[in-house]
Amino acid sequence: MAHGDADGVTAAAIVKSVLGGDVYFTHPVGLLEDFRSYARGADMAVILDISLDEASLGALRSEFRSFPGKILYIDHHPIPPHATIEAPNVEVVHEEGPCAAELAFRRLKPARDMSRVALYGAIGDYAVDTEWVRAAMAEWDIKTLFLEAGVLVLGLDRIGRNYELKRKVVEELSRNALPSSVPVLLNLAAEQAKEIEEMRLRIPQLVKTRGLIAYVVEPGASVGLAAFYAAVEAGKPVGVAVEERKGMYVGSARARDARIDLNAALRAATPKCGGSGGGHPRAAGFRVPINRFDYFLNELERVLAEQLK
Repeated sequence: MAHGDADGVTAAAIVKSVLGGDVYFTHPVGLLEDFRSYARGADMAVILDISLDEASLGALRSEFRSFPGKILYIDHHPIPPHATIEAPNVEVVHEEGPCAAELAFRRLKPARDMSRVALYGAIGDYAVDTEWVRAAMAEWDIKTLFLEAGVLVLGLDRIGRNYELKRKVVEELSRNALPSSVPVLLNLAAEQAKEIEEMRLRIPQLVKTRGLIAYVVEPGASVGLAAFYAAVEAGKPVGVAVEERKGMYVGSARARDARIDLNAALRAATPKCGGSGGGHPRAAGFRVPINRFDYFLNELERVLAEQLK
């Protein structure tokens, strides 16, 4: 089970190249139910690039300990305070800094040229400042590497929640196929790039501010990039962008100030308004009820102000 972004997809491709098996996509809030649904009857479950959701942590820990097979949990997100999923049948590979694809490559040791696939994940997750990445990049043509990573990242964004197509991408990457050679992926990446540029040009009309935060509702493209461009346009240290999904605002936040820890800020602010959130210090995701969005912004602003004192 893996996250559906470039890091999760490339980590899944690396695991599949070594262990085989089926691939399912999940997210922190959905991990518990997805594990119950998809891991049943398996001898081994591998979980990739999924941060721990504190609200379901106790139930998830119990589910893991009752699982009859082995669990390999590979992740790079900050671990919540006092959180643990350790059990005799659970191997945790965790390190902040490297992406999940790098950690999967180092742990499973696939064919050497699969390092290229791991590098796509590192580029997509902005996790390129590691010793392993620097050494691996020296073995590949950097122009082609970044082109292929861009095709993969933008194509996956365009695919969205079409998980059958994402599984086909994982299958191709597990054979070390170039993303640009995967049917439809190159065209989807071009479409996504055009849509992101159109969104960027709309941001000045869409962006609103609240204290330290610039925010956009329904940007019409990648919420992560919309959050980034909103912060740039408004000159704020934090950008937020959300889109409606089943009565919730699902969103992304980006920080431009190194003093800010969005993972900690969202884990503090979202539970107070019936939501959840977390991720990395400079980039994180969240979900909150639509009717509590204003309260969420107020809480996030309060936490951010404390961090910047």
